[in-house]
Amino acid sequence: GSDELLRIAACLEEHFPHSMAKAVVDAAKKKKLVHEELHSKVEYIVAHGISTTLEDKNGEKKAIIGSAHFVFEDEKCTIPEGKQDVFDALPPEYSHLYLAIDGALAAVICIEDPLRDEADGVVTALHRQGITKIVMMTGDSERTAAAIAGRVGVDEYYSEVLPEDKARFVDEEKKKGRKVIM
Repeated sequence: GSDELLRIAACLEEHFPHSMAKAVVDAAKKKKLVHEELHSKVEYIVAHGISTTLEDKNGEKKAIIGSAHFVFEDEKCTIPEGKQDVFDALPPEYSHLYLAIDGALAAVICIEDPLRDEADGVVTALHRQGITKIVMMTGDSERTAAAIAGRVGVDEYYSEVLPEDKARFVDEEKKKGRKVIM
């Protein structure tokens, strides 16, 4: 059931210090699902997610949790038969965290990161003050980034960006002679 999958996600996420991880763990705690019955040893942590072996009474299974890129491209996980329609209908305004068990997608955790009410007003005000290029950079998926960028009116946006990409972007803009505020 979905509670069991949330419990698995929370047990994995404890090892993954990230704001999305905190949201998962908090949701599981609210439902009183987190207890240490599940023995997991984390095999590796990468920028996009984590992979581990879970042991329970039914034996061992490989579980991974992370971004779409990590789960589907790096780890070659598949969407179970008959579930493609559900997958395609996932709401784009949420951040999505994908949980796969033994190579098949088991759950998608939708995390709401609500847009602050003043966001579009701030962008408008910055434009009025003569700032010519307002860029949004986010680790979120292309679908989520496009939905939010459209609502706030930025000039450019970049999705699935890693922290080092942000630093590189700032350096490149400065080399072009631009003044950059971040």
